[in-house]
Amino acid sequence: MLNRRRRVKCDEALPYCKRCTKAKLQCEGYYRIPTAKLTGNTQNGRVLLPKSNGTIQLSTVQPSSVLPGETDIENRYLQYFHDETTSGFQSVWDWTLWNRLVLQGCRHEPFVRYAVVAIGALHKSLRMGRDGYGGFEITEPIAKLHREFAYLTYGKAIKHMQNAIVTDSGPRYALIACLLIILFESHIGNRYKALAHAEHGLRILQQSKDQRTAAKEEASSAPSLPSSTLEDEIVQAFRSLDIQITTVSDSRTASAHTRAIAEDTISIKGMPTLFRSLHEARHYWSILLHQTFHFLSTTWKRTEPHLLFKALETSIPGSNLVTVGHTIHTTSVVVDPMLKQEQEHYSAGMDRWLEAFHPVFKTIEGDSKARLRDQVIAAMLQIHGLATKITIAGVCFTDEILYDQFLPEFAEIVRLAGDVAAARNAKSEQRSDNDFWSGSFTLDLGIIEPLFRLLMRCRDPKLRREAIAILKSWHVECWWDPLMIVAIGEFIMEVEEESMSDGFIPAESRAILTAKSHCTADRFMLVQCVQKAGGLDGGMKWTDKWVSW
Repeated sequence: MLNRRRRVKCDEALPYCKRCTKAKLQCEGYYRIPTAKLTGNTQNGRVLLPKSNGTIQLSTVQPSSVLPGETDIENRYLQYFHDETTSGFQSVWDWTLWNRLVLQGCRHEPFVRYAVVAIGALHKSLRMGRDGYGGFEITEPIAKLHREFAYLTYGKAIKHMQNAIVTDSGPRYALIACLLIILFESHIGNRYKALAHAEHGLRILQQSKDQRTAAKEEASSAPSLPSSTLEDEIVQAFRSLDIQITTVSDSRTASAHTRAIAEDTISIKGMPTLFRSLHEARHYWSILLHQTFHFLSTTWKRTEPHLLFKALETSIPGSNLVTVGHTIHTTSVVVDPMLKQEQEHYSAGMDRWLEAFHPVFKTIEGDSKARLRDQVIAAMLQIHGLATKITIAGVCFTDEILYDQFLPEFAEIVRLAGDVAAARNAKSEQRSDNDFWSGSFTLDLGIIEPLFRLLMRCRDPKLRREAIAILKSWHVECWWDPLMIVAIGEFIMEVEEESMSDGFIPAESRAILTAKSHCTADRFMLVQCVQKAGGLDGGMKWTDKWVSW
């Protein structure tokens, strides 16, 4: 914070700011939240205010000091988390999970509060370590202190989570604990550990749903069931994570994907021909994207992409290997008539959504008085719509040159992503380093994943480099690190552009990303691509390379 008397910027060292001490000024540090009394029945302080039969009214609240033995330092980190999630631009997708449900939970459940304190400390360390905090002297030692405190408090949170889950009669505490663990592990770069917890949470959610369905079928001989105590924020959070999994590394069975597809079918049938609002467009986009990504996941075993992969020359102990055919960014080797028919069905569904969204998008884009947030949401929806349209078409592509027909769509994606990045960067300049819109607490896909798809499929050198420039100025989105994607994209470009002539890459030189071997939290990985110079019968050329970021 700025000391207005001498304009000394607090370096927030612990326990006292070194700059303020040197200037002989009183350091105010973080704002201390006054202790407040709890109201209502807390049942021994272990309640997270589950949803009642009516709609629960969650207000944005300032957390209060309710944990025995809580220190002033813990309260500072809690305030930091509060400021990051409830001020400024907030989340583009209007997440109330962190800034209302979780903050309210801090007042009643120890594991939530300890986890939030740990996340606040960790986030603080990342910002100070990465940015040097406004160009002042190097602050890595201070960042290290924040990080050590984060790990210490995270250990306390885990112990309290275990106790809370044992005493909870339903899945609610377990799901909230999963989300908090996912957030912490994502912050420290353990994307695959976070992924495992996301899959575990989805299984818990599905088991709960199955149990309730079975109980309803036996309603004639069983007492009536209470309404679900899971808030919509929790269910939607795991729905977003469900989508994320298909883009990173998905080991679920084809039957699991088929089941997910069936759950969305009725909702999609009700999609109107024209959307009346941005909210309605986003609602159906979420459903359609969820179903489409699960459809793409059912194609992996049928199209035999494993034929494009060759065992890596180097084995990395403890690494996570993701090969072609384990995410939606796959490439088909064989395509049968049944798959072509299914592809046409999902392609038609995405075209319907784009047509229904077009008037809303153009109205917002052309309105100079439209809210910046609405403009950003509209742009991001259009980006995902176009990127998914291309990905669906690609299910039936066995020749990379067929992606050239989507050059106009690629150009539109880059243009819109540039607009979103410009809006975010302008907002960050206005709010300095206190702008929430840093992506740290979002579980939704943003612009990184569609730009990754562009770097893999678009062979226009200008558009690729524009996409890389955007990514270099962007922030981490859940498990998606923009600098990692830049490193992978530059590797593919280096391999392909050796044979480029007048900006055109011939079909036999186009590379397909086939594997990534990555050690958790390390900023380097071994990647592999293949060029089908002579087809599958011979002449295939694999290239392995270490990349870092």
